[in-house]
Amino acid sequence: MLLFLSPWLIGFSAFIVYPALASLYYSFTNYDLLSDPRFVGLDNYRFMFTKDPMFWQAMRNTLWMIGVGVPLQMSVALVTAMLLTRPRRGLKVYRTIFFLPTMAPPVAAALAFFVLFNPGFGPVNQFLSAVGVKNPPLWFFHPFWSKWGLLFLSLWVVGQTMVIYLAGLLDVPRQLYEAADIEGASGWQ
Repeated sequence: MLLFLSPWLIGFSAFIVYPALASLYYSFTNYDLLSDPRFVGLDNYRFMFTKDPMFWQAMRNTLWMIGVGVPLQMSVALVTAMLLTRPRRGLKVYRTIFFLPTMAPPVAAALAFFVLFNPGFGPVNQFLSAVGVKNPPLWFFHPFWSKWGLLFLSLWVVGQTMVIYLAGLLDVPRQLYEAADIEGASGWQ
C-alpha cells in the first residue's frame, strides 16, 4: 500500500513539509541567500510585530479579503448553483460556462484581469467612461482599488465552490422541494 502512496508522499514531503520546515527554520535566522544563515532567535518576530510598518497593513488587508471576499464568493457560488438547479434548455452548457474559468491557470487569469482592468486601455474603464464616470478607478495601481480588483478576480473562479453547492442542491430529493412548495415556502426557504 505504501508503494501506491509513495508518489503522493514524495510530492507532499518535497513541496509541503520541507518548505514549511525550512521557512520555520529560516524565520529564526538572518539569511540573504549569499551568505550562510546566522541564527538571530526571535529578533525577526520582534521586528515584525513592533517596527515593521507593512506587517499590520498586510494583516488588515488579509482580514478584509477574508471578511469581504469569502462571504461574497460563497454567496455568488450559492446563487449561481441555485440558478443552475432549475431545469431548462441548455442547462449543461450553462454549467460548463460557469465552471470553465476555474480551468484557466491562475497566472493567465491574473494577466487577463490586469488587461481587463487596465486604467489606460482596459474595457472595464472604457465602459465606465462611456457611461459617464469621469475618473475611472486605477484598479491595480491604487491600494484601495487593488483590493476590489483582487476580489473580482476571486469571483472569476467561483465555479469550484458552485460545483460543491450544485452537488448538494441536486442531491436533495425532489419530494422535499414539492413538500416545501405545498407548505408555501419561497425559493430561498
